[in-house]
Amino acid sequence: MNEIPLVDPAQLERLNEWGGADLQRKMINLFLTHAVERMDQIREGVSTGKSEKAETGAHTLKSSAGNVGAQRVQRLAQDAEALAEAGKMDDLQALLPSLDREFQAACTALKDILEEADE
Repeated sequence: MNEIPLVDPAQLERLNEWGGADLQRKMINLFLTHAVERMDQIREGVSTGKSEKAETGAHTLKSSAGNVGAQRVQRLAQDAEALAEAGKMDDLQALLPSLDREFQAACTALKDILEEADE
């Protein structure tokens, strides 16, 4: 997983090209605000055995992670979505610690990017 960038600078640059620093900041803030809810949705789906809930959370997390270049989160969310869709909730539960670790790391990196942009 380490060969995949935590946050892809090229994706952040694309956001900057499309809408400037404001769009980049807005997309990062949206991710930081709403992705926590998606992680909770995945966890709740796993804990209650509701694969559809986990699948929806993983799908949305995958998309929003891609928007900000959080590639490791995007890849793991894609795996989580596939596991939930297949009803493999035990496998999804086993994946959660990795997803959570990469999610926390991506959030920290994105917050650092916002702080640097504000300087």
